[in-house]
Amino acid sequence: MRRPVLILAAILCIGLFCGNASARQLWLPTIDNPFCAITTYLLPDLPEQAMSTMDENGQPIIVVSAMTMAESMAYGRFLMAHECSHHTLGHVAAYHRELGHLGPQPFFYIAPQLKHMELDADCNAVRMLKLKNEPETIEAARQMMLKFGGKPTGAYYPTGIERADNIAKCAAQY
Repeated sequence: MRRPVLILAAILCIGLFCGNASARQLWLPTIDNPFCAITTYLLPDLPEQAMSTMDENGQPIIVVSAMTMAESMAYGRFLMAHECSHHTLGHVAAYHRELGHLGPQPFFYIAPQLKHMELDADCNAVRMLKLKNEPETIEAARQMMLKFGGKPTGAYYPTGIERADNIAKCAAQY
């Protein structure tokens, strides 16, 4: 049962990152992202909650976990705003630019910046959500971060408490 799911996920990812745009449109579902005009794919077996990257043509894309969206649409909307923020703040472009000359151990060099990038993207997402009058979405994100507690929310990322406090601070600021 697990093998067919892994094969399907591999095919979807190959189509996303290596296939041409028309092939991607046939295989990968998209979701309307009200926070930016970046194609946002909805994948069923994404190991992360969401991610921002570039396609093979250097065009920005966002990928969101269908499971995360199904569990909490409010938190899913925060994730979309957060991933848009990574693109609009230049994080994704900087990451790709810096990795081009770093060699085989890119995280050794980029890791110190990741924590700052996550907090910036969270704050910018809060600003976007305030503009759309979505306080419940901001609170859903804050509550989700609190579930991580003192643990990092990802590799080299801030802890859940740091992110929840940052979200609250940004919500009060805007």
